[in-house]
Amino acid sequence: MPKSKIFLFLCLSFITGVFFASYLRIPQIIIPTLAILGIILITCWRPQKNTVILGFCLIAVMLGIMRYRIIENNEIQKIPLDTSIEITGIVVDNPDTRTDQVKLTLETQKTKILITTEKFPKYQYGDKLQVNGKIQEPIIFPDFDYRKYLARFHITHVMYYPKIQILSRGQGNIIKKNLFKIRSKFENIINQILPEPHASFLAGLLLGAKRGIPEDLMNNFNKTGTTHIVAISGYNITIIAVLLIGIFNWLSISRKYSFYLIILTISGFVVLTGASSSVVRAAIMGILVLVAGKSGRVSSITNALVFTGMIMIAINPYILRFDAGFQLSFLATMGLVYVMPLLEKFFKWLPEKFSIRESLLATISAQITAVPLIVYQFGRLSLIAPLANLLILPLIPFTMLIGFISGIIGFIYVPLAEWLAWPAWLFLIYEIKIVEWLAKVPYADVQIPSLHWIWVAGYYVVLVVVIRFLRKKEKREEFIN
Repeated sequence: MPKSKIFLFLCLSFITGVFFASYLRIPQIIIPTLAILGIILITCWRPQKNTVILGFCLIAVMLGIMRYRIIENNEIQKIPLDTSIEITGIVVDNPDTRTDQVKLTLETQKTKILITTEKFPKYQYGDKLQVNGKIQEPIIFPDFDYRKYLARFHITHVMYYPKIQILSRGQGNIIKKNLFKIRSKFENIINQILPEPHASFLAGLLLGAKRGIPEDLMNNFNKTGTTHIVAISGYNITIIAVLLIGIFNWLSISRKYSFYLIILTISGFVVLTGASSSVVRAAIMGILVLVAGKSGRVSSITNALVFTGMIMIAINPYILRFDAGFQLSFLATMGLVYVMPLLEKFFKWLPEKFSIRESLLATISAQITAVPLIVYQFGRLSLIAPLANLLILPLIPFTMLIGFISGIIGFIYVPLAEWLAWPAWLFLIYEIKIVEWLAKVPYADVQIPSLHWIWVAGYYVVLVVVIRFLRKKEKREEFIN
Protein backbone atom coordinates (compact mmCIF):
# COMPACT_ATOMS: atom_id res chain seq x y z
CA MET A 1 0.00 0.00 0.00
CA PRO A 2 1.45 3.42 -0.95
CA LYS A 3 2.51 5.74 1.85
CA SER A 4 0.10 8.41 0.60
CA LYS A 5 -2.85 6.04 1.08
CA ILE A 6 -1.65 5.03 4.56
CA PHE A 7 -1.46 8.72 5.47
CA LEU A 8 -5.00 9.22 4.13
CA PHE A 9 -6.36 6.32 6.21
CA LEU A 10 -4.73 7.67 9.39
CA CYS A 11 -6.24 11.14 8.87
CA LEU A 12 -9.67 9.64 8.16
CA SER A 13 -9.39 7.45 11.25
CA PHE A 14 -8.78 10.48 13.49
CA ILE A 15 -11.78 12.26 11.93
CA THR A 16 -13.86 9.11 12.45
CA GLY A 17 -12.97 9.13 16.16
CA VAL A 18 -14.11 12.75 16.52
CA PHE A 19 -17.27 11.97 14.53
CA PHE A 20 -18.34 9.07 16.77
CA ALA A 21 -17.48 11.01 19.94
CA SER A 22 -19.63 13.95 18.81
CA TYR A 23 -22.70 11.82 18.05
CA LEU A 24 -22.47 8.97 20.56
CA ARG A 25 -21.83 8.62 24.28
CA ILE A 26 -18.82 6.34 24.07
CA PRO A 27 -18.03 4.43 27.29
CA GLN A 28 -14.69 5.33 28.88
CA ILE A 29 -13.52 1.72 28.57
CA ILE A 30 -13.47 2.03 24.77
CA ILE A 31 -10.43 4.35 24.81
CA PRO A 32 -7.95 1.95 26.51
CA THR A 33 -9.51 -0.97 24.60
CA LEU A 34 -8.72 0.66 21.25
CA ALA A 35 -5.20 1.52 22.43
CA ILE A 36 -4.47 -2.03 23.62
CA LEU A 37 -5.98 -3.62 20.50
CA GLY A 38 -3.99 -1.27 18.27
CA ILE A 39 -0.72 -2.03 20.06
CA ILE A 40 -1.38 -5.80 19.85
CA LEU A 41 -1.99 -5.61 16.08
CA ILE A 42 1.15 -3.49 15.57
CA THR A 43 3.50 -5.63 17.66
CA CYS A 44 2.17 -9.18 17.11
CA TRP A 45 1.37 -9.00 13.39
CA ARG A 46 4.34 -6.93 12.25
CA PRO A 47 5.05 -8.95 9.05
CA GLN A 48 1.45 -8.36 7.88
CA LYS A 49 1.54 -4.77 6.73
CA ASN A 50 -2.23 -4.27 6.39
CA THR A 51 -2.84 -5.55 9.92
CA VAL A 52 -0.21 -3.16 11.29
CA ILE A 53 -1.84 -0.27 9.41
CA LEU A 54 -5.19 -1.26 10.96
CA GLY A 55 -3.53 -1.10 14.39
CA PHE A 56 -2.32 2.45 13.78
CA CYS A 57 -5.77 3.42 12.47
CA LEU A 58 -7.39 2.15 15.70
CA ILE A 59 -4.98 4.30 17.70
CA ALA A 60 -5.84 7.29 15.47
CA VAL A 61 -9.56 6.67 16.16
CA MET A 62 -8.76 6.60 19.88
CA LEU A 63 -6.89 9.93 19.60
CA GLY A 64 -9.89 11.48 17.84
CA ILE A 65 -12.20 10.38 20.65
CA MET A 66 -9.76 11.68 23.26
CA ARG A 67 -9.41 15.04 21.51
CA TYR A 68 -13.18 15.54 21.53
CA ARG A 69 -13.38 14.49 25.19
CA ILE A 70 -10.62 16.93 26.18
CA ILE A 71 -12.30 19.95 24.63
CA GLU A 72 -15.68 18.83 25.97
CA ASN A 73 -14.28 18.64 29.51
CA ASN A 74 -12.52 22.00 29.17
CA GLU A 75 -15.81 23.76 28.40
CA ILE A 76 -17.27 22.78 31.81
CA GLN A 77 -16.73 25.81 34.03
CA LYS A 78 -17.83 26.12 37.65
CA ILE A 79 -19.69 29.42 37.48
CA PRO A 80 -22.79 30.13 39.60
CA LEU A 81 -25.85 30.09 37.33
CA ASP A 82 -29.07 32.16 37.41
CA THR A 83 -27.71 34.43 40.12
CA SER A 84 -26.65 38.04 39.69
CA ILE A 85 -22.89 38.30 39.60
CA GLU A 86 -20.30 40.90 38.62
CA ILE A 87 -17.61 39.96 36.13
CA THR A 88 -14.89 41.83 34.27
CA GLY A 89 -13.66 40.90 30.81
CA ILE A 90 -12.55 42.06 27.38
CA VAL A 91 -14.53 42.06 24.14
CA VAL A 92 -12.47 39.66 22.01
CA ASP A 93 -14.41 39.71 18.75
CA ASN A 94 -16.03 42.26 16.48
CA PRO A 95 -19.46 43.14 17.96
CA ASP A 96 -22.26 41.37 16.07
CA THR A 97 -24.72 44.21 15.48
CA ARG A 98 -28.31 43.19 14.71
CA THR A 99 -31.42 45.27 13.95
CA ASP A 100 -32.38 45.88 17.60
CA GLN A 101 -29.47 44.47 19.62
CA VAL A 102 -25.78 43.66 19.66
CA LYS A 103 -23.98 40.48 20.71
CA LEU A 104 -20.61 40.77 22.45
CA THR A 105 -18.09 37.98 23.06
CA LEU A 106 -16.59 38.72 26.47
CA GLU A 107 -13.51 36.81 27.61
CA THR A 108 -12.97 36.50 31.35
CA GLN A 109 -10.32 34.65 33.33
CA LYS A 110 -12.51 31.54 33.41
CA THR A 111 -14.39 31.44 30.13
CA LYS A 112 -16.01 33.26 27.18
CA ILE A 113 -19.53 34.63 27.58
CA LEU A 114 -21.91 35.74 24.83
CA ILE A 115 -23.67 38.92 25.97
CA THR A 116 -26.84 40.16 24.29
CA THR A 117 -27.45 43.85 24.98
CA GLU A 118 -28.70 47.15 23.54
CA LYS A 119 -27.04 48.64 20.45
CA PHE A 120 -26.03 51.78 22.34
CA PRO A 121 -23.65 52.83 23.69
CA LYS A 122 -21.39 51.63 20.89
CA TYR A 123 -19.06 48.81 21.86
CA GLN A 124 -15.94 47.75 20.00
CA TYR A 125 -13.23 45.11 19.98
CA GLY A 126 -10.81 45.55 22.89
CA ASP A 127 -13.28 47.20 25.29
CA LYS A 128 -12.76 46.22 28.93
CA LEU A 129 -16.22 45.86 30.48
CA GLN A 130 -17.63 45.44 33.96
CA VAL A 131 -20.84 43.44 33.67
CA ASN A 132 -23.59 42.85 36.25
CA GLY A 133 -26.29 40.30 35.43
CA LYS A 134 -27.44 36.70 35.49
CA ILE A 135 -25.16 34.21 33.82
CA GLN A 136 -26.81 31.20 32.16
CA GLU A 137 -25.94 28.09 30.21
CA PRO A 138 -27.03 28.09 26.54
CA ILE A 139 -30.36 26.35 25.98
CA ILE A 140 -30.37 22.88 24.41
CA PHE A 141 -33.40 22.73 22.11
CA PRO A 142 -34.97 19.40 21.02
CA ASP A 143 -33.63 19.76 17.47
CA PHE A 144 -30.65 22.05 18.07
CA ASP A 145 -27.83 21.98 20.62
CA TYR A 146 -27.19 25.71 21.09
CA ARG A 147 -24.62 24.93 23.79
CA LYS A 148 -22.40 22.95 21.43
CA TYR A 149 -23.03 25.48 18.63
CA LEU A 150 -21.53 28.24 20.81
CA ALA A 151 -18.86 25.92 22.15
CA ARG A 152 -17.25 25.84 18.70
CA PHE A 153 -16.32 29.48 19.45
CA HIS A 154 -15.24 28.39 22.97
CA ILE A 155 -18.26 30.25 24.41
CA THR A 156 -19.68 28.38 27.43
CA HIS A 157 -22.25 30.80 28.92
CA VAL A 158 -24.66 33.57 27.95
CA MET A 159 -26.04 36.74 29.53
CA TYR A 160 -29.04 38.79 28.43
CA TYR A 161 -29.25 42.56 28.87
CA PRO A 162 -26.96 42.97 31.90
CA LYS A 163 -25.77 46.30 33.28
CA ILE A 164 -22.53 47.20 31.47
CA GLN A 165 -19.86 49.74 32.32
CA ILE A 166 -16.96 50.46 29.93
CA LEU A 167 -13.79 50.52 32.04
CA SER A 168 -11.30 51.16 29.24
CA ARG A 169 -10.74 50.72 25.50
CA GLY A 170 -7.99 49.33 23.28
CA GLN A 171 -7.19 46.27 25.42
CA GLY A 172 -7.25 43.68 22.62
CA ASN A 173 -4.58 42.26 20.35
CA ILE A 174 -3.11 45.11 18.32
CA ILE A 175 -3.01 43.14 15.05
CA LYS A 176 -6.62 41.99 15.37
CA LYS A 177 -7.62 45.50 16.42
CA ASN A 178 -6.12 47.00 13.26
CA LEU A 179 -7.71 44.30 11.08
CA PHE A 180 -11.14 45.18 12.48
CA LYS A 181 -10.42 48.88 11.94
CA ILE A 182 -9.57 48.25 8.28
CA ARG A 183 -12.76 46.22 7.85
CA SER A 184 -14.90 48.90 9.53
CA LYS A 185 -13.34 51.69 7.44
CA PHE A 186 -13.80 49.69 4.24
CA GLU A 187 -17.46 49.03 5.09
CA ASN A 188 -18.04 52.73 5.78
CA ILE A 189 -16.51 53.62 2.39
CA ILE A 190 -18.87 51.19 0.63
CA ASN A 191 -21.81 52.87 2.39
CA GLN A 192 -20.57 56.27 1.17
CA ILE A 193 -20.07 55.38 -2.49
CA LEU A 194 -23.21 53.27 -3.07
CA PRO A 195 -26.90 53.62 -2.13
CA GLU A 196 -28.92 50.96 -0.31
CA PRO A 197 -29.55 48.06 -0.69
CA HIS A 198 -26.64 47.92 -3.15
CA ALA A 199 -24.09 48.94 -0.49
CA SER A 200 -25.23 46.19 1.89
CA PHE A 201 -25.21 43.66 -0.96
CA LEU A 202 -21.64 44.58 -1.94
CA ALA A 203 -20.59 44.45 1.74
CA GLY A 204 -22.03 40.94 1.82
CA LEU A 205 -20.08 39.96 -1.31
CA LEU A 206 -16.77 41.37 -0.12
CA LEU A 207 -16.99 41.09 3.66
CA GLY A 208 -19.68 38.53 4.39
CA ALA A 209 -21.50 41.33 6.26
CA LYS A 210 -25.14 40.46 5.54
CA ARG A 211 -26.74 41.99 8.64
CA GLY A 212 -27.56 45.20 6.75
CA ILE A 213 -29.22 43.45 3.80
CA PRO A 214 -33.02 44.00 3.90
CA GLU A 215 -35.00 41.00 5.12
CA ASP A 216 -37.05 40.71 1.92
CA LEU A 217 -33.89 40.60 -0.20
CA MET A 218 -32.36 37.93 2.05
CA ASN A 219 -35.54 35.88 1.69
CA ASN A 220 -35.16 36.17 -2.10
CA PHE A 221 -31.56 34.95 -1.85
CA ASN A 222 -32.78 31.97 0.19
CA LYS A 223 -35.52 31.13 -2.31
CA THR A 224 -33.17 31.28 -5.29
CA GLY A 225 -30.33 29.35 -3.66
CA THR A 226 -27.90 32.27 -3.95
CA THR A 227 -27.31 32.98 -0.25
CA HIS A 228 -23.77 31.62 -0.59
CA ILE A 229 -22.67 34.70 -2.56
CA VAL A 230 -23.26 36.97 0.45
CA ALA A 231 -21.34 34.81 2.91
CA ILE A 232 -17.57 34.53 2.92
CA SER A 233 -17.36 30.76 3.08
CA GLY A 234 -15.56 28.05 1.23
CA TYR A 235 -18.72 27.60 -0.85
CA ASN A 236 -18.30 31.22 -1.97
CA ILE A 237 -14.54 31.45 -2.31
CA THR A 238 -14.10 28.15 -4.14
CA ILE A 239 -16.66 29.06 -6.80
CA ILE A 240 -15.22 32.58 -7.17
CA ALA A 241 -11.71 31.10 -7.46
CA VAL A 242 -12.79 28.80 -10.30
CA LEU A 243 -14.59 31.66 -12.06
CA LEU A 244 -11.55 33.91 -11.78
CA ILE A 245 -9.42 31.20 -13.37
CA GLY A 246 -11.80 31.20 -16.34
CA ILE A 247 -11.78 34.99 -16.58
CA PHE A 248 -7.99 35.20 -16.47
CA ASN A 249 -7.79 32.50 -19.14
CA TRP A 250 -10.19 34.53 -21.29
CA LEU A 251 -7.96 37.59 -20.74
CA SER A 252 -4.97 35.49 -21.89
CA ILE A 253 -3.22 35.80 -18.53
CA SER A 254 -0.91 32.85 -17.98
CA ARG A 255 -1.89 30.23 -15.40
CA LYS A 256 1.22 31.02 -13.39
CA TYR A 257 0.35 34.69 -12.94
CA SER A 258 -3.40 34.08 -12.55
CA PHE A 259 -2.67 31.60 -9.76
CA TYR A 260 -0.76 34.21 -7.75
CA LEU A 261 -3.28 36.95 -8.54
CA ILE A 262 -6.10 34.84 -7.13
CA ILE A 263 -4.03 33.93 -4.05
CA LEU A 264 -3.47 37.67 -3.52
CA THR A 265 -7.20 38.35 -3.92
CA ILE A 266 -8.17 35.67 -1.41
CA SER A 267 -5.58 37.03 1.04
CA GLY A 268 -7.16 40.46 0.64
CA PHE A 269 -10.54 39.00 1.58
CA VAL A 270 -9.04 37.48 4.71
CA VAL A 271 -7.59 40.83 5.82
CA LEU A 272 -10.75 42.82 5.05
CA THR A 273 -13.02 40.41 6.93
CA GLY A 274 -10.90 40.55 10.07
CA ALA A 275 -9.18 37.19 9.55
CA SER A 276 -11.76 35.24 11.58
CA SER A 277 -11.25 31.49 11.87
CA SER A 278 -14.21 30.73 9.55
CA VAL A 279 -12.83 33.04 6.85
CA VAL A 280 -9.33 31.59 7.17
CA ARG A 281 -10.82 28.09 6.77
CA ALA A 282 -12.76 29.25 3.70
CA ALA A 283 -9.63 30.79 2.20
CA ILE A 284 -7.69 27.55 2.74
CA MET A 285 -10.43 25.63 0.93
CA GLY A 286 -10.35 28.09 -1.97
CA ILE A 287 -6.57 27.87 -2.24
CA LEU A 288 -6.75 24.07 -2.23
CA VAL A 289 -9.03 24.19 -5.27
CA LEU A 290 -6.43 26.34 -7.04
CA VAL A 291 -3.67 23.92 -6.09
CA ALA A 292 -5.80 21.04 -7.41
CA GLY A 293 -6.27 22.80 -10.74
CA LYS A 294 -2.60 23.71 -10.94
CA SER A 295 -1.20 20.27 -10.09
CA GLY A 296 -3.86 18.18 -11.81
CA ARG A 297 -3.15 15.29 -9.40
CA VAL A 298 -6.37 14.19 -7.73
CA SER A 299 -4.64 11.84 -5.28
CA SER A 300 -2.43 14.65 -3.96
CA ILE A 301 -5.34 17.03 -3.48
CA THR A 302 -7.33 14.29 -1.72
CA ASN A 303 -4.60 13.96 0.89
CA ALA A 304 -4.30 17.75 1.15
CA LEU A 305 -8.06 18.20 1.63
CA VAL A 306 -8.40 15.45 4.23
CA PHE A 307 -5.25 16.55 6.09
CA THR A 308 -6.47 20.16 6.14
CA GLY A 309 -9.84 19.03 7.44
CA MET A 310 -8.17 16.90 10.11
CA ILE A 311 -6.02 19.81 11.33
CA MET A 312 -9.08 22.10 11.52
CA ILE A 313 -11.03 19.45 13.41
CA ALA A 314 -8.11 18.74 15.75
CA ILE A 315 -7.96 22.45 16.61
CA ASN A 316 -11.72 22.66 17.15
CA PRO A 317 -13.53 19.28 17.12
CA TYR A 318 -16.96 20.92 17.38
CA ILE A 319 -16.86 22.17 13.79
CA LEU A 320 -17.32 18.63 12.44
CA ARG A 321 -20.90 18.45 13.73
CA PHE A 322 -21.94 21.98 14.70
CA ASP A 323 -20.40 24.22 12.02
CA ALA A 324 -22.57 24.15 8.88
CA GLY A 325 -20.18 26.60 7.20
CA PHE A 326 -17.26 24.20 7.60
CA GLN A 327 -19.32 21.26 6.36
CA LEU A 328 -20.63 23.10 3.28
CA SER A 329 -17.19 24.57 2.52
CA PHE A 330 -15.64 21.14 2.58
CA LEU A 331 -18.38 19.53 0.48
CA ALA A 332 -18.41 22.34 -2.08
CA THR A 333 -14.64 22.06 -2.42
CA MET A 334 -14.94 18.31 -2.93
CA GLY A 335 -17.50 18.96 -5.65
CA LEU A 336 -15.24 21.36 -7.51
CA VAL A 337 -12.27 18.99 -7.26
CA TYR A 338 -13.94 15.65 -8.05
CA VAL A 339 -17.29 16.31 -9.75
CA MET A 340 -16.47 19.28 -11.97
CA PRO A 341 -13.81 17.48 -14.10
CA LEU A 342 -16.31 14.65 -14.77
CA LEU A 343 -19.01 17.08 -15.97
CA GLU A 344 -16.80 19.12 -18.31
CA LYS A 345 -17.27 16.89 -21.36
CA PHE A 346 -21.07 17.20 -21.06
CA PHE A 347 -20.97 21.01 -21.21
CA LYS A 348 -18.52 21.67 -24.03
CA TRP A 349 -21.40 23.15 -26.05
CA LEU A 350 -21.52 26.11 -23.65
CA PRO A 351 -19.41 29.16 -24.58
CA GLU A 352 -16.29 29.88 -22.55
CA LYS A 353 -16.71 33.63 -23.08
CA PHE A 354 -17.32 35.61 -19.90
CA SER A 355 -16.70 32.38 -17.97
CA ILE A 356 -20.25 31.12 -18.66
CA ARG A 357 -19.18 27.47 -18.83
CA GLU A 358 -17.10 27.68 -15.65
CA SER A 359 -19.91 29.39 -13.73
CA LEU A 360 -22.47 26.72 -14.58
CA LEU A 361 -20.03 23.85 -13.99
CA ALA A 362 -18.87 25.29 -10.66
CA THR A 363 -22.43 25.86 -9.49
CA ILE A 364 -23.74 22.42 -10.47
CA SER A 365 -20.65 20.63 -9.09
CA ALA A 366 -20.82 22.42 -5.75
CA GLN A 367 -24.56 21.85 -5.46
CA ILE A 368 -24.29 18.13 -6.27
CA THR A 369 -22.13 17.68 -3.17
CA ALA A 370 -23.60 20.39 -0.90
CA VAL A 371 -27.36 20.47 -1.56
CA PRO A 372 -28.27 17.22 0.31
CA LEU A 373 -26.68 18.61 3.47
CA ILE A 374 -28.39 22.00 2.94
CA VAL A 375 -31.77 20.25 2.69
CA TYR A 376 -31.00 18.17 5.79
CA GLN A 377 -29.81 21.18 7.81
CA PHE A 378 -32.37 23.77 6.74
CA GLY A 379 -35.29 21.75 5.31
CA ARG A 380 -35.39 23.76 2.09
CA LEU A 381 -34.51 23.05 -1.55
CA SER A 382 -34.28 25.76 -4.21
CA LEU A 383 -35.41 24.43 -7.60
CA ILE A 384 -34.55 27.68 -9.36
CA ALA A 385 -30.96 27.78 -7.99
CA PRO A 386 -29.16 26.46 -11.14
CA LEU A 387 -30.77 29.13 -13.35
CA ALA A 388 -30.28 31.87 -10.76
CA ASN A 389 -26.60 31.04 -10.30
CA LEU A 390 -26.06 30.78 -14.07
CA LEU A 391 -27.50 34.27 -14.61
CA ILE A 392 -25.74 35.88 -11.64
CA LEU A 393 -22.41 34.18 -10.99
CA PRO A 394 -20.61 35.22 -14.21
CA LEU A 395 -20.91 38.86 -13.13
CA ILE A 396 -20.05 38.36 -9.46
CA PRO A 397 -16.23 38.39 -9.93
CA PHE A 398 -16.49 41.65 -11.95
CA THR A 399 -18.78 43.14 -9.29
CA MET A 400 -16.39 42.15 -6.53
CA LEU A 401 -13.32 43.32 -8.41
CA ILE A 402 -14.75 46.76 -9.24
CA GLY A 403 -16.21 47.10 -5.74
CA PHE A 404 -12.91 46.08 -4.16
CA ILE A 405 -10.88 48.57 -6.24
CA SER A 406 -13.41 51.33 -5.56
CA GLY A 407 -13.26 50.65 -1.83
CA ILE A 408 -9.46 50.76 -1.83
CA ILE A 409 -9.49 54.06 -3.77
CA GLY A 410 -11.97 55.34 -1.16
CA PHE A 411 -9.22 55.17 1.46
CA ILE A 412 -7.47 57.87 -0.59
CA TYR A 413 -10.24 59.94 -2.24
CA VAL A 414 -13.96 59.13 -1.84
CA PRO A 415 -15.29 61.22 -4.81
CA LEU A 416 -13.06 59.26 -7.21
CA ALA A 417 -14.24 56.00 -5.62
CA GLU A 418 -17.87 57.06 -6.22
CA TRP A 419 -17.13 57.60 -9.92
CA LEU A 420 -15.30 54.26 -10.24
CA ALA A 421 -18.08 52.35 -8.46
CA TRP A 422 -20.86 53.07 -10.96
CA PRO A 423 -20.20 49.91 -13.07
CA ALA A 424 -20.44 47.85 -9.88
CA TRP A 425 -23.73 49.63 -9.12
CA LEU A 426 -25.10 48.57 -12.54
CA PHE A 427 -24.04 44.95 -11.92
CA LEU A 428 -25.61 45.04 -8.47
CA ILE A 429 -28.90 46.34 -9.88
CA TYR A 430 -28.95 43.51 -12.42
CA GLU A 431 -28.16 40.85 -9.80
CA ILE A 432 -30.79 42.11 -7.35
CA LYS A 433 -33.47 42.29 -10.06
CA ILE A 434 -32.71 38.75 -11.26
CA VAL A 435 -33.02 37.44 -7.71
CA GLU A 436 -36.28 39.35 -7.16
CA TRP A 437 -37.84 38.09 -10.42
CA LEU A 438 -36.79 34.47 -9.98
CA ALA A 439 -37.96 34.42 -6.36
CA LYS A 440 -41.49 35.14 -7.64
CA VAL A 441 -41.51 32.03 -9.85
CA PRO A 442 -44.03 29.49 -8.49
CA TYR A 443 -42.34 26.66 -6.60
CA ALA A 444 -38.97 28.42 -6.80
CA ASP A 445 -38.18 26.56 -3.60
CA VAL A 446 -39.85 23.75 -1.71
CA GLN A 447 -39.87 22.79 1.95
CA ILE A 448 -38.57 19.31 2.77
CA PRO A 449 -38.93 18.91 6.54
CA SER A 450 -37.81 15.94 8.61
CA LEU A 451 -35.35 14.45 6.12
CA HIS A 452 -33.80 11.43 7.85
CA TRP A 453 -30.01 11.35 8.02
CA ILE A 454 -29.95 7.85 6.51
CA TRP A 455 -31.09 9.28 3.14
CA VAL A 456 -28.28 11.84 3.22
CA ALA A 457 -25.69 9.18 4.09
CA GLY A 458 -27.04 6.92 1.35
CA TYR A 459 -26.83 9.75 -1.19
CA TYR A 460 -23.14 10.35 -0.44
CA VAL A 461 -22.32 6.63 -0.57
CA VAL A 462 -23.93 6.41 -4.02
CA LEU A 463 -22.16 9.61 -5.10
CA VAL A 464 -18.74 8.24 -4.11
CA VAL A 465 -19.42 4.99 -6.00
CA VAL A 466 -20.53 6.89 -9.13
CA ILE A 467 -17.48 9.19 -9.04
CA ARG A 468 -15.10 6.24 -8.67
CA PHE A 469 -16.83 4.40 -11.52
CA LEU A 470 -16.69 7.40 -13.88
CA ARG A 471 -13.05 8.12 -13.05
CA LYS A 472 -12.06 4.50 -13.77
CA LYS A 473 -14.03 4.64 -17.02
CA GLU A 474 -12.20 7.82 -18.07
CA LYS A 475 -8.84 6.24 -17.31
CA ARG A 476 -9.71 3.19 -19.43
CA GLU A 477 -10.79 5.40 -22.33
CA GLU A 478 -7.57 7.43 -22.06
CA PHE A 479 -5.51 4.22 -22.04
CA ILE A 480 -7.32 2.85 -25.12
CA ASN A 481 -6.97 6.12 -27.01
